[in-house]
Amino acid sequence: MSVIDLVLTLFIAKTVVFAIGVIRSRRIGSLSRAQNTLTVSVVVPARDEEQLLPSCLDSLIQYEGNDVEFIIVNDRSSDSTKQIIQSYSQLDSRITSVHLEQERTGNLRGKPGALHAGIEVSKGDIIMMTDADCTFPAGWIQNVKTMYDKESVAMIAGFTTISAHTSFDHLQDMEWLMNHTLASAGLSLGMPLGCFGNNLSIRKSVYKEIGGYPAISFSVTEDLQLLQKVTSKGYTVHYPINASNTVQTMPCLNWKSFVSQQHRWVRGSEALGWKKHLFVLFAFVFWGGLLISFLEGDMTGMGTIIGMRILCDCLLILPSLHALKRLSQLPWIIPGMIFMIFIEIMVAILLLKKNVEWKGQSFR
Repeated sequence: MSVIDLVLTLFIAKTVVFAIGVIRSRRIGSLSRAQNTLTVSVVVPARDEEQLLPSCLDSLIQYEGNDVEFIIVNDRSSDSTKQIIQSYSQLDSRITSVHLEQERTGNLRGKPGALHAGIEVSKGDIIMMTDADCTFPAGWIQNVKTMYDKESVAMIAGFTTISAHTSFDHLQDMEWLMNHTLASAGLSLGMPLGCFGNNLSIRKSVYKEIGGYPAISFSVTEDLQLLQKVTSKGYTVHYPINASNTVQTMPCLNWKSFVSQQHRWVRGSEALGWKKHLFVLFAFVFWGGLLISFLEGDMTGMGTIIGMRILCDCLLILPSLHALKRLSQLPWIIPGMIFMIFIEIMVAILLLKKNVEWKGQSFR
């Protein structure tokens, strides 16, 4: 078998396997579920979010039900975040504010501590977690709530899209779509690969049973750690591909913040253990195949390898794009997949850096 044949076989096999997972996730997302009487607590940690928090809160309070409370955690903000939370709590009695003044240590450093502080005062049966830079479809809360139709369902992860205006925004949007698709498909195949904490919910009883964030090793990707803890206990976790369960977040505005985000994700992915090495293998075979073809002067082979990878990736995320009702983004699929090839090079470099810088804080 030639090098080109090996690369093509590997990427086709990967695409087929994950495509099966995508089909399963889409089926979960399309199920019709009955209403239930569960109550919901939406927890939003906010650190220096005066620019984006009002849009987030305006989007949340459009929900008209009284079966929900909104807990906004001001995590040591130095701007007007605290005042914004207080003003909104006067407008809507469903809003509860929590103000943290001290820096935390141990497992509750950073975002995990802010989330835990909000969960501690919550009263809902379901804890929905999101970020202060997100906005939500009108049916988000109700849609997530109905997915807890069985006692065995402990956690629901959802997709997040990027509010895209510039080319850079659209490329980030495609990367998020691919990451979500792989994570959703992997989970449906029994491999928890990750999730995004800006669209994640959990039964409060399950959170308490596993000990919450105080009992989970600290990570800059606290969402992955929580997912792994819940799945290790044998609970059911769903990651449906569903437009009504999708939230929108803001893109990184510049390359500096984008690189910081990628570094945080790379460091957090170390918790995947052997599963991480599978993706390292895919990258190694891809770049190794390109290098060998280049050294042999086989430009056609190089083009074939790159073209097949882009084709496989495009075919993998197309069903997600359709299920999320975002076919208007079709022109950005190929540029987005090329962008992800570039990101692989950047990730390899970022592995050399230990400290993670995020939202004005440094973590190791």
